Amino acid sequence: MKRIGITGPMGSGKSFICSIFNEEFCIPVFDSDAEAKACYAEPEVRTAVRQAFGPEVTMPDGSIHLKALSQKVFADTAQLEKINRIVHPAVMRRYRDWTGQQTGAPYTLFESAILYECGLANLFDAVIRISCPEALSIARVKARNGWDEETIRQRLRQQGGKNWAASDYTINHDSRLPLAESRLKLLPQIEEIHRQIIFMPFHNNPEQTAL
Repeated sequence: MKRIGITGPMGSGKSFICSIFNEEFCIPVFDSDAEAKACYAEPEVRTAVRQAFGPEVTMPDGSIHLKALSQKVFADTAQLEKINRIVHPAVMRRYRDWTGQQTGAPYTLFESAILYECGLANLFDAVIRISCPEALSIARVKARNGWDEETIRQRLRQQGGKNWAASDYTINHDSRLPLAESRLKLLPQIEEIHRQIIFMPFHNNPEQTAL
């Protein structure tokens, strides 16, 4: 089974596009952001986070106060790297287990906004980049999360993007149309990339065996 990464800035429409791959072609999707949040319930991760960031990110019941942690790490690159070193190995363990359960699919999608920033791109047979104008990404995140523009811009800066040009495929998602119409507009791009992935050779990078 081929492993495909899919990346792009927040607000670019990664989850929407992944849903089209899933609904049209039955391609399984691993949502790394959702899995990362779930990792905070793991005892080892909770302990490591408490030791690294102190009691101010811990709730009375011992769980991690995700909002407090987010405010702490997203204002400081060094702190962000520290939390990534704790959470990302746990996410990849979940991904390995999940991949082993996917049978019959020609490939899977690993959705992550920070695929390159975390040094994960070489683990995949190919990477799809979702391209979107920054102003449109900001507008989408504002509508979805209710965040102010400066917070969104800070998050976008931390996602980098300098390596996105190295992606194997690009899907342009610059539509302001309603979702049903956007889907119709995106479908030809997605169908063509799906066809190319089906026929492309497997990645020969030995790092992929780490998955």
